[in-house]
Amino acid sequence: MPGSPQTVSALRSLLAARFPERPRRPGGGPAAAVRSIDDALGGGLPPGRLTELVSAVPSGGGQTVIARLLGAAQDARQRVALIDGADGFAPGEVPGDALRHLVWVRCRAPGEAFSAADILVRDGNYAAVVLDLRGCAERVLRRTPASTWYRLQRAAEGGCVAVLVQTTSPLVPAVPWRLVLETPFSLADAGALREAVADRLGVRTERSHPPATEALAG
Repeated sequence: MPGSPQTVSALRSLLAARFPERPRRPGGGPAAAVRSIDDALGGGLPPGRLTELVSAVPSGGGQTVIARLLGAAQDARQRVALIDGADGFAPGEVPGDALRHLVWVRCRAPGEAFSAADILVRDGNYAAVVLDLRGCAERVLRRTPASTWYRLQRAAEGGCVAVLVQTTSPLVPAVPWRLVLETPFSLADAGALREAVADRLGVRTERSHPPATEALAG
């Protein structure tokens, strides 16, 4: 279900007004600032690629990952775009200084989220675009045509934007890197410092396919 033309047009206009185009910055991808994730990905989120991060439950560490990514973006003077597919982001849990480095798009349906992600990835002015689909109805997400995912993959290819897709079950077809958050959370973790929780996050790599160009080169 695509986003309405009026919504897409309004988003393009808002981005053009607030964030004039900048030259693309060469170099590696942004750090997630979560040790287990950066280690699994060889130092940070890969630019020009999709990475899927699976949390078994909506509260299983995904918010911590977003907060740490924003903190790293603040330190590096970069910007992050968050497409919030189920309006589940809690900005009150992130320092206000870090929020200045965030473009937050709140969506009413997965179709709007995919449309917004396509625009923001092609815009190219963000270190990372996070497509957060946690909380969206899984039966709806599983009806997403493969062509929608491949369009997003093509939008990212060859660019400098790292795309992180957050889900509660494996969804992204032919994704180069799929990481599964393994560390369970208890009620005692609710009052813990986010830094301490992030340091305990563990991940398991379920899929790791090298890009086609790298495979041919090998």
